[in-house]
Amino acid sequence: MSIASLTEDEFLHQNRISQQQWQASQISWSTLKAIGLCHEQRTEALNVTAESYARIIQQCSHVHSVRWRVKKPQHLMEKIVRKTQPNSATFKAKYLGINQYNYDAIVTDLIGVRALHLFKDDGLAIHDYLMSKWQYEEPPVYYVRNGDDEVSAELPADITVKIHPAGYRSLHYVFGSELQHRRIFTEVQVRTIFEEAWTEIDHKIRYPNFSTDAEICSFLLIFNRLVGSADEMGSFVKQLAIEAEQRQQALIVSKNRTETSVLDVEDLFQQLEEKAEKQHNYQLVIDQLRQQVMQLQADKKALQQSMNLNMLSSSTMVTQRSYKASELLDK
Repeated sequence: MSIASLTEDEFLHQNRISQQQWQASQISWSTLKAIGLCHEQRTEALNVTAESYARIIQQCSHVHSVRWRVKKPQHLMEKIVRKTQPNSATFKAKYLGINQYNYDAIVTDLIGVRALHLFKDDGLAIHDYLMSKWQYEEPPVYYVRNGDDEVSAELPADITVKIHPAGYRSLHYVFGSELQHRRIFTEVQVRTIFEEAWTEIDHKIRYPNFSTDAEICSFLLIFNRLVGSADEMGSFVKQLAIEAEQRQQALIVSKNRTETSVLDVEDLFQQLEEKAEKQHNYQLVIDQLRQQVMQLQADKKALQQSMNLNMLSSSTMVTQRSYKASELLDK
């Protein structure tokens, strides 16, 4: 239904606002409707801005998926009614005096973007990525459930930790941008996929009819704890996988070293065998040379003996000839 044709009674009925709540709110129907009309006319331009944020955030490698929405005009009007009721749990003083000219400077979630991730520790990497893209208008807030483990030590100093009354966990950022010569805000929520599922179920079941039903709220709280355990289990399994990968890499390195050592030992054996073969060949040459030397020595000895015999024979012959000559002279 167009805001232009929306009546006061229709608005109160469709959004389950009692007459008591409406009378307690500090805003008139004419002002509230003017805000709704203005927002309705700007919805298309806000969608373009929301898509731009979503595309940039999706480029972060730690983001699994991105969801976004522009707040519907009636949802905005209903929120303003809740925020302008003094003495209520939802009252915020900054909403007093809100109108069609300043509502976009007061309401910080006209555009809502959710960056979903698989593991809890991805959130800090996404935080660094967001800080590299935009300057926040308000310090980031990390909402946690009462009873969660201490998380402050591992968070950057500019993140404030708050306990959320409904028990959901999420990092909240508010970034500003210019649209049609007006400053508008975009709320970015960073949470795990498990948390997103619980938030959707909680919002679907709890609101608008069972926000005070003790039994349903109790079961939703148990469900919330299971979601927290699921996130812890996801982180644990991720760490197990990292350690298993490290062990596998260590085994591969050890196997490679062993194979290299075996090859080195085989190479040494081959070198030794080659040296032994060369040494054997050298020994054969030495033995052959030794035999040749011994043969030469034997030949030399035989020659010497032969020479000695020849000399003795020659001496005998000379002696005999001398004797014969003396006999002839005596005659």
